[in-house]
Amino acid sequence: MIPPVRLPARSKVRPSINVKLKPGCHWEASRRVFLSRSGKEFDPRGDLPRNSRIVYTVPRLTEGHETTLSRHEKTLRRYMQIILPPGESPAAYLDLVRAWPPVAEAQAAPEVSLPSQA
Repeated sequence: MIPPVRLPARSKVRPSINVKLKPGCHWEASRRVFLSRSGKEFDPRGDLPRNSRIVYTVPRLTEGHETTLSRHEKTLRRYMQIILPPGESPAAYLDLVRAWPPVAEAQAAPEVSLPSQA
């Protein structure tokens, strides 16, 4: 789908990939690695362009212990975004991200657009 009106070139909206982690996996932001319950590590740094960011969709859910969360909060806790540098195409990295061991699902985020005046 082509958006009716593309964002201005100076827009600060960056392209991203939406990711759902496999159960038992989490992102260790301080070390920049994914960890599984069994202790296996996965470092994605060589797979993404420079200045990419990996963030949780709902960061608040990662602050406490998982046992205090409801079933639905535990599910939400598995969702992340990989924010790419401006000008990068999420489609160029989608297959690579889908092949990462901690990733259950990955999709390119929808392209943001402005409403059409027609």
